[in-house]
Amino acid sequence: MATADDPSHEQDQQLALLCKALGNPVRVSILRYVLQHPDCIGNEILLHLPENGPHAQSTLSQHLRLLREVGLLDSYSDGAAVCYRVNSKRVAWLRDQIGGMV
Repeated sequence: MATADDPSHEQDQQLALLCKALGNPVRVSILRYVLQHPDCIGNEILLHLPENGPHAQSTLSQHLRLLREVGLLDSYSDGAAVCYRVNSKRVAWLRDQIGGMV
């Protein structure tokens, strides 16, 4: 049984956080869009989300913040714009973790 000091426990905690973040279809759509359009800005993402996605900038900002907090997205400032790209190391880690369960 894994304990709190066990490295596999920490990995399980991280995996659970990522899965929870991806449990919302809007965040999955955001991640897919950014994967296909690295260095995009938030307004571009908002325009290309499905019609049933968020239409308010504040809602999109909350989704982007959560994806950044779990490490799936990185952001940087380009003047007044905030640009986003996928953290490829974190996504590779997620892929390895899920692949290891199958």
